[in-house]
Amino acid sequence: MPKLKKTIKKVAKVETQPIELRDYDAVVIVSSKVKSEKRLEVIEGIKKIISKLGGELKKTDEMGLRDLAYTIAGEQSGWYAGLEVVLNPLTCAKFEESLKQNKNILRHLLIKK
Repeated sequence: MPKLKKTIKKVAKVETQPIELRDYDAVVIVSSKVKSEKRLEVIEGIKKIISKLGGELKKTDEMGLRDLAYTIAGEQSGWYAGLEVVLNPLTCAKFEESLKQNKNILRHLLIKK
């Protein structure tokens, strides 16, 4: 029983400590079939998701239309966008899940700085 009490105290201590936001780099590949207005809407949607999760989008860098190394969902090219994001580490999974659910995003990558 003493081990259980120590474990409970450790868990309670971890849960009460504030979580620091971390910097992340993200790259998103938007489908080449998406028109430019819709592509901007996709980026705006990502901004909204980040703000809902309590994060901040520091910088957006649109890299343009590029050829893919291999075919993804029957497409040979995609619109690349680089993002500098500040997020709570506990919400990264939710952020990535929302990117996966977006039909216009072919691939994404999120890396901790």
